[in-house]
Amino acid sequence: MSTSALTLESEDSPTWWDRVVSEFPAAAEEWSRCIANVNRWEEAHLLSGREPSPEDLAKHRKIVERLMYFGQLCSLVASHPEFGDEETAQMVNATQRVLRDKLRMFHHPMPKEEAERILKEVFPES
Repeated sequence: MSTSALTLESEDSPTWWDRVVSEFPAAAEEWSRCIANVNRWEEAHLLSGREPSPEDLAKHRKIVERLMYFGQLCSLVASHPEFGDEETAQMVNATQRVLRDKLRMFHHPMPKEEAERILKEVFPES
């Protein structure tokens, strides 16, 4: 087992933190791009015009929750004061928002009566 991450290295040499900071943006971007794959899967399995199966809904929930969990880890790194990459931090936050919306949309939908009430309120002449 390598112990380089456990030692206190000089300020002149790269540390494990330097590696995290340099490699993290690419990893976070790859995670964020998973949304496109989830979108395609949703179109094929949840938005195909037929009622989604309980198995498909369970699989979707598991996928989204795993991505959300990894997003929490990404957010922790991106919010560290020494990270300093605002663009990556914003991408992480936006992706987390999309995942929360997906979970709410497919697994905690608004009751039909409430949706109809809001539509009438917003579009009174429709």
